[in-house]
Amino acid sequence: MSIEIGNKLKQLNAMLSELDNIYQSLLKANNVSDSEFTVMFSIKELGEGCSQKDIANSSYISKKTVNSTVKKFEKDGYITLKAAKYPNIQIFLTEKGKKFMEENIIPIIQVENKVLENMSDNEFEFLSTYYKIYIKGFKTNVENYIRNKKLSAKKEFIKCI
Repeated sequence: MSIEIGNKLKQLNAMLSELDNIYQSLLKANNVSDSEFTVMFSIKELGEGCSQKDIANSSYISKKTVNSTVKKFEKDGYITLKAAKYPNIQIFLTEKGKKFMEENIIPIIQVENKVLENMSDNEFEFLSTYYKIYIKGFKTNVENYIRNKKLSAKKEFIKCI
């Protein structure tokens, strides 16, 4: 099957790859992995006492990734876990975790904030609006693709019976 990669897709992939490369440089400079940044950012955003489920829901990363990162942070002494209303366990930063947040996560947030502060409200609205359109369209097409793939697999299975 021959399919051509369109110019729009090439441009979009190039921009997303460049942005990811920039993020990776920033994370590496602060000795932080993607998942560590995402979990710490979520704790900062949601507030201490949030749960792993809260983090997974707000950050769009898997519960498994959140869980393994939280376990690492607990082992490294950055967080403590406290029982809450079943089945939730609340996450709290230790002093060591607060220092890690201040030295490694907050500077990244400051870099991002500076970029956004340098954009006019109209520029940000434009970026946000069209990014949401892309995400909505991509999500819809991925859901349709997955649904059709499952139906196709089911039909093939039935043929074999």
